[in-house]
Amino acid sequence: MPPSGLCALLLLLLGVPGRPQPPPEGPPSLCDPRVIERFILEARDAERGAAGCGPHCDLPEPVAVPDPGVNFNLWRSLDAGSRAQEVAGGQAALAAAVLRARELLRDPRVRPSLDRAYGAARSLARLLRGLPAPAPPPPSPPAPVRVQTLPRLLGVLSRFLRGKVRLFLADACPR
Repeated sequence: MPPSGLCALLLLLLGVPGRPQPPPEGPPSLCDPRVIERFILEARDAERGAAGCGPHCDLPEPVAVPDPGVNFNLWRSLDAGSRAQEVAGGQAALAAAVLRARELLRDPRVRPSLDRAYGAARSLARLLRGLPAPAPPPPSPPAPVRVQTLPRLLGVLSRFLRGKVRLFLADACPR
């Protein structure tokens, strides 16, 4: 046996691993800043794409969405569970609003934007459930804002991600 083969056999017998194996790839985590940035980028792109869509983007009835604004003094005073509830409730309301907009707007030109927005809302919900944060209580309905156009709906989604979700992740994710 050549000397290199003998060394390899000795290493194997002694239990010394040859090459380190990479850790198994798991699902993406919202604690990876690239993931939330990707959600935000896609939401901004959808918002910009719908900005000039005109009357075919008007909803025949208003849909309720969460207020995406953040009162920083109030946010800082909330405990982790209340912040989680605020984000989970807002996410659920946004998913319901996008789903309702999909039912109301039948124009094939806007369907892809709505399908992507709904898929992103569902993905966000799945990723939020996987966070190492306190388990949020069942979402309470946030104070609704009513929107009547697709660009406004997508704008609320974008602002919600950039505001409340990003602030929540800054606290919920280990550094």
